[in-house]
Amino acid sequence: MSEPEDESKKDFAKNIHGDCDLSRVTTSVGLGGEIEGLGLGDALNKNLAELAGASADAIRLLEGRFSVCSELGSGGMGEVFTANDTVLNREIAVKVLPNKSSAGLARFVREAQITAQLSHPNVVPVYGLEETDQGNAALTMKLIRGDTFAEYIKQCEAAMGTRDYDHKRHGQSGRIEHFLRVCDAISYSHSRGVVHRDLKPENLMLGDYGEVYVMDWGIARLLGESEDGASFAQSEASSGSENISVDYKKAKTRVGAIMGTPRYMPPEQMGSDDVGPKSDQFALGMVLFEMLTYCTPRKITGMNELIEKVYEGYRHCFAEVKQTEPVPLALQAIVNRATEKDPADRYPSVEEFSDDLRRFVHGEEVRARPDNFVRALWRRVRHRPIAVMSALLIALSTAAAVSTISLYRGLEAERLSSIRGQTLAALVAQVTQRANDFDTLLFQVEGLLEGVATSSREQLQYAPEQPYQIYQPADLKGDNAPADLANIQRYQQRVSFNEFVAVLPPGVELDSVRSELFQLGGLKSVLRDTLLRSERIDASELKKEEADAILVEGTPIHWSYVCLENGTLLNYPGNEEYPVDYDARKRPWYVEAISKKHGANWGVVYADATGSGYLVTCNQPFYDQTGKLLGVAGVDLAMDTVIEQMNMLQLGGLRKTYLMDDSGSVVVSSEEKGRKTAISIGENKTKERSSLGIPELEEHVRKGTTSGFVIVGKEVLVFARLKGLPWTLVGRVEGRSHGL
Repeated sequence: MSEPEDESKKDFAKNIHGDCDLSRVTTSVGLGGEIEGLGLGDALNKNLAELAGASADAIRLLEGRFSVCSELGSGGMGEVFTANDTVLNREIAVKVLPNKSSAGLARFVREAQITAQLSHPNVVPVYGLEETDQGNAALTMKLIRGDTFAEYIKQCEAAMGTRDYDHKRHGQSGRIEHFLRVCDAISYSHSRGVVHRDLKPENLMLGDYGEVYVMDWGIARLLGESEDGASFAQSEASSGSENISVDYKKAKTRVGAIMGTPRYMPPEQMGSDDVGPKSDQFALGMVLFEMLTYCTPRKITGMNELIEKVYEGYRHCFAEVKQTEPVPLALQAIVNRATEKDPADRYPSVEEFSDDLRRFVHGEEVRARPDNFVRALWRRVRHRPIAVMSALLIALSTAAAVSTISLYRGLEAERLSSIRGQTLAALVAQVTQRANDFDTLLFQVEGLLEGVATSSREQLQYAPEQPYQIYQPADLKGDNAPADLANIQRYQQRVSFNEFVAVLPPGVELDSVRSELFQLGGLKSVLRDTLLRSERIDASELKKEEADAILVEGTPIHWSYVCLENGTLLNYPGNEEYPVDYDARKRPWYVEAISKKHGANWGVVYADATGSGYLVTCNQPFYDQTGKLLGVAGVDLAMDTVIEQMNMLQLGGLRKTYLMDDSGSVVVSSEEKGRKTAISIGENKTKERSSLGIPELEEHVRKGTTSGFVIVGKEVLVFARLKGLPWTLVGRVEGRSHGL
C-alpha cells in the first residue's frame, strides 16, 4: 500500500541519506566482515563516518566526554546505559550497538539520523553519534526516567480496586490520554515520511511527570523506499543468527527477513515491502487493546502458529478475554477498525484514528460505530437530562399531536446543539495544532542555543589566540566600518552580516579582554549559522550572496550573542546602536539566566536596547569543568516573529491572538506587531504584562488546562497550552462567523 509523498517527505529522505547511498554501503560492508588493513576500531569508525556522511575524525570517542554508569536494558538493536556528560554536567542515556556487523551498523546510523530529525515533544531528543573505545557505535540521547507502557499497563491492572488507584493515572480515560500522545508522535512521523514498524508497549515510555515518548526507531523506514531485505537477511545469516527469535514470550525485535514484533505486527509486514502508515496504525490498535484489557492481543506458541496468526491478522476479540474493567462497545469498534486485516478497511490515517478516540473521550458519536436512533437519543438524555426529561413530561401531559410536535422540536434543538459542539471542537483542534507548530520552533531554537553555548565554552578553554579585526560599536560609525554595513529595515539601524561587534561595559578596556576575544574569533561563523539554521537552512549549501539575502529578508532568530562573565558582549549581526552605559550583565535576560543555573531559559520579554523592538529571549549559562561561570549564550526572537507564529487566520472571524503566561497575564498580543522601542536600556525592565479581564479564561490558564474554549458574549476565546513553555495560545474569534 503506497501513499503519495509530498515535498517535505522528499526533503526528509534527502536529509537522512545525505550524499551516502545507504543501501549500497549496507551491501558492500554487510557481507564482507572486517575491512582488511585496518584495526577493528578504525574500520568501524571509517564505516560509521561514511554512513553518517562525515569525516572519520568527526566521530568522537564516547569515553572522551561521557562516563558510562549503569545498564538500563538491552534488545535486538542495542544496549542502553546511563552516563554522565562531563562537559554539560548532566545525566544522559547511551545506546550502544552490541555487535559490529555492517548491516547492524548501517541500521544503527539510520536510526540515529531518523530520530534526530523527528523534532517532536513525544520523540526522544538525540544528542550525538559517538564511538566506544571498543569500536562500537553509540548514540547519546535524553535520559527518560519512568516506565515503559508494558510496566505502566501492569501498574494499572495491579491498582484496580486498591487504595493506590488514581483515576487520572490508572483509569481508562487516563490510559487513553497517554495513548493519544503516542498517536500524535506517530502522526507527525508519518507527515515526515517515516514509518516506525515496531510499535509495542516496550517501545513506549511514560515519564515520571506524565511525559510520553516513542522509543526505538531502529527498524523505521522511509515511505516509498525499498527494504532491500535480502542484503540484511544475508548479513544476519553470515553471522550465524536466525531470521526471527523463537522466544515468543519475550517477543524481541530481530533484523532479518521479518521486521517487527509478532505479537503486534500487521499481516502486510510479514516478509513484505508493502508497509506504510496503516501498518503502524494496526500496531497502535494492538497496543490499545492491551491497554484496555490488560491482555496480550495475540498469543504465539510456535513458528507455524506465528505465520498463520500474523498472515490472518488474528487478534483476540474482546469477548474472549476477561475484562477487569468493561470496555464500551464504541471503544471496541475503534480498536476493531484500526486492526482490520485489510489496510483499506482501517482508518485513512493515524490522525483520524486518534480523532475517533477523542470523540469517544468527549462523549461524542464515533465513526467506527455510528449511533442508531436509540443510542443517539440516550446520548442526548445523558448529556442534557433536564431538557430531555422536561420535553418528555410535556409530551405525557398534552395531546398526541402536540406531543409529537414538541418531541420533534426537542430533537431538532439537540441536533443544532450537537453541530455547535462539533464546531467548537474543530476550533480547539485548529488552535492546538498551531500550538504544536509553535512548540516545534521553540524546541529547534533550544537546540541551536545549546550549540552556541557549547562552542563558546570549548573555544574559551581550548582554542589558541588568533588575531583578527575586532569591531566595537563606535568603529561601525567611523571610516573603518565593515564593507557590508548597511541600513536594514527589520533592525532599524545599520548592521553587518560579515562581522559581530564586541560591546564592552563601562570600566572595561579592550586590551584587558583582547586575549579572550582572539580565542573567540571562530564564534562568528557559529552565530551566523545559528540565524540561518533557525530558517532550516544549511549555510554550507549556499553561496555567501544567497545566505546574505536570506539574512536581510529575516530569520526567526533576530540576534545571536554571547556575554562573558566580565561583561563583554559579542553580538551578531554586528550593529552600531548601543547606549553609552550599556552593561549586558544588568539586562533582564542575563540576570534571569544565571539565576536558573543550567539549561535553556525562556520567558523574558524585554525592550531591545538598540531600538529594534521587543524581543522574546532564550538564554543558557555555560561553565568550565570546575563549575565556574564563563558566560551566558543567547538567541532572541523578534516579537513580530512570535506574532507570526500566533497567526491563525484559517479560523475565520479571528479578531486577535494572545500569548498568556501561567499567571493569566498577556505576554504578547497580535495587535503589538511592528511596535518599536527607543535606543535605551529602559532601566533594564522587562515588558509590562496586562490582563484581558476574563476571569474564567485566566482561571483555565492558571490551572494549566491543556485546551478548551470560553464564550463571552458574541465572542469565543479558544486556547491551547504550549508544551515547551508555561504559556497558553489564545485566539479571539467572532462567534457568528461559525454559526455560534
